[in-house]
Amino acid sequence: MKENKIKIVHFSDLHFGSGERYGNINPESGLNKRFEDFISALDKPVNFAIDNNVDLVLFTGDTYKHATPEPVYQKEFAKRIKKLSLSKIPTVLLVGNHDILYRIDGSDALDIYSTLGIDNVTVFNRIELKNIETKNGIVQVIALPHITKSRLLTKEEYRNLSTKEQDGLMIEKVKHAITACFEKLNPELPSILIGHGTIESAKFGSEQDLSIGKVLSYPLGLFADAPVDYVGFGHIHRHQILKKSNPLILYAGSLERVDFGEEEEEKGFISLELEKGKVNHKFNTTNPRKFLTIDQDLTLSTNPHGDLEDTILKNKINDAIVRVIYKINEEDYDRVNQQKIKLLLQSAFAFTVYADIKHKDRTYRIDDLDASLISNPILALEKYLFDFSEDDKKILFEKAKLIIDSVAQEVNQK
Repeated sequence: MKENKIKIVHFSDLHFGSGERYGNINPESGLNKRFEDFISALDKPVNFAIDNNVDLVLFTGDTYKHATPEPVYQKEFAKRIKKLSLSKIPTVLLVGNHDILYRIDGSDALDIYSTLGIDNVTVFNRIELKNIETKNGIVQVIALPHITKSRLLTKEEYRNLSTKEQDGLMIEKVKHAITACFEKLNPELPSILIGHGTIESAKFGSEQDLSIGKVLSYPLGLFADAPVDYVGFGHIHRHQILKKSNPLILYAGSLERVDFGEEEEEKGFISLELEKGKVNHKFNTTNPRKFLTIDQDLTLSTNPHGDLEDTILKNKINDAIVRVIYKINEEDYDRVNQQKIKLLLQSAFAFTVYADIKHKDRTYRIDDLDASLISNPILALEKYLFDFSEDDKKILFEKAKLIIDSVAQEVNQK
């Protein structure tokens, strides 16, 4: 009997609430326009799953910016999960590091879906194996959610260990738990492993600084020989394939760009066709909002404003989030008309303009620094500030007198 192919959609790292500093409020919806970008991005895998009658949807964590999201973020996410549930598509939700409240009760932002017992929705918040029934057969799912010390170690176990030793102990415990799941697999049925965390050979995007010290780094070998057909991870926002087959190991990546650190990264979700011992996959773009950096050195330009205008006009800025960075000599700064530059950028979704000013090298030599100047620091300061404006000198003199009086008072008290 020929086995049916099981169609799967895998997406990750939604991060509702992120990147909104680049958007303003849409008066018609009352929502931040960047949040609407993220909603639109989520709609892509959800609608794809429904339109293509897929058998299973996998979400590998980081639903919101943090684990105490605003109600509007919860509502918009819940709408899409309900849509999948009503379409009778089994949906797996994995807990990521941004979903967890770091407190003793181990709560997370996805608890509500377990508590309410939503039809066709399964939440994984610990390492375990579950059989997920789909219309084309059972899929064995091993889950590796974000792991915290409080969920894996007792205080006695790590009290006297260094951070490196604690991480080593945790990885050993993860390896033991996953191996136990491997041993329970039915070799006749297709199987997958989903995770949220860092695999050592993966390349980070702009989210790296947020992860240091918070997420374990797993060796690729922990999964490279796993007796499963597919290993799909979340947490790292850059889509990438770590192993092409036996098993296929990849990061789905995030659905929408968060900031300029992800300017060059494509965003999307994975569609899969799974059979026992075989998996085909495709990356599907969500057509994320374009980020564009226009960077120009004008320090040798004889027409800095005109050259900057020409560069901006050569770029496709419509509906993009744009930052203009230009380097310019201090004496030429006023030759760039800021207002005209901003008018040129009006078709962008959002923009910032930053001037990197190259200041003149100043050498302050006081040849006549004699005893009278040394005994009178205000007089010495006046010579040092010879090329400052009168207003600036007045402010600096007042600050200097306060400092001198304060020091003198301390000396007299000793």
